[in-house]
Amino acid sequence: MGRERDKDWDRDLYKKVDRYGIVENLSECLQCGKCAGNCPVAALNPSYNPRQIVNEILQGRVKRLLDSEEIWRCLWCANCYRVCPVDIHYPFLMMQLRYMALEEGYGLKYVVPINKYAHRALDAGLTFVPGKYGIEKIRKLRTSIGVEPWPEVSDRAKKEFRRIFELTGALAWMENLETLEEKPVTFSFLKGKILSRGEVSK
Repeated sequence: MGRERDKDWDRDLYKKVDRYGIVENLSECLQCGKCAGNCPVAALNPSYNPRQIVNEILQGRVKRLLDSEEIWRCLWCANCYRVCPVDIHYPFLMMQLRYMALEEGYGLKYVVPINKYAHRALDAGLTFVPGKYGIEKIRKLRTSIGVEPWPEVSDRAKKEFRRIFELTGALAWMENLETLEEKPVTFSFLKGKILSRGEVSK
């Protein structure tokens, strides 16, 4: 890893990440490691460690976090939250950290491709609309149990659904992601880790 500069650190990072105020007790982290010990991703990936990510946020190491591939590894299984002795809601922290990374152009490869599903659902007034093959399966299944082949959604309901996306800024946020330039992410936490036999540090 190259030499870090002042701009790679941000003393207010915690406040910026937790913009919705839903993980206000992060500074109470005991660094006990229960989160890492109960994390299925940490068991498989030598560079992923929830405890370390919490510590990096509190220290303000913004550059290392945002361009990290590791922040996209969390499965949101909430095993960490279940065992945390101070009830830190780590999955919500990761959600907000990913939002911040996306807004800087990191991790777009994971989100932009699913925007098409969000737009499709928005146009249909439904929470999710699969592709053509999935729609055919759903139509057959619904018909077989005696209900209408596809849920009817009124034009008024579709307009109201779209308006919610507009008023909350969700639609503008989705559209903005599609205009950003993709920045590369790396396994930034892998450097300096003790690896198992046969593993190679990149």
